[in-house]
Amino acid sequence: MAAKSVPVTERILRNSIPEPNSGCWLWTGTLKRRGYGEIYIGNKKRTAHRISFEAFNGPIPSNWVVCHRCDVTCCVNPAHLFIGTQADNMRDMYAKGRNIFGAKRKTAKLTDNDVRAIRNDSRRNVDIARAYGISETVASRVRRGIYWKHVK
Repeated sequence: MAAKSVPVTERILRNSIPEPNSGCWLWTGTLKRRGYGEIYIGNKKRTAHRISFEAFNGPIPSNWVVCHRCDVTCCVNPAHLFIGTQADNMRDMYAKGRNIFGAKRKTAKLTDNDVRAIRNDSRRNVDIARAYGISETVASRVRRGIYWKHVK
């Protein structure tokens, strides 16, 4: 049977497996770089959690996002999904402590100690930037406490 003739709800169920402890439906199809499932609808690639939400719960308003209650990016269980604005999604992230900042980020170039040293450094931003492999803008914002606010 061709994928086009299979109802979307059935495709979601066929391409996910239930995780008994959390209740998540883990997407077994293709995953995007950040772990979100992908599914083709017609000739267009879409995120599986959005398609699951639409298939089981109805349309998503324009400019709204589909958020995960479970915080598992590959989960497509419609009971774990809710819609909101991007601001709602960010509030949810902060409320759950999922905002990663500072040296905890995998891509961070600076440590907390580097930040303290930069803030006490009397050199020009351009010289600090060269020394730490960062941009002048980042050096300036670190010094002014705009970036790395959590470091005292």
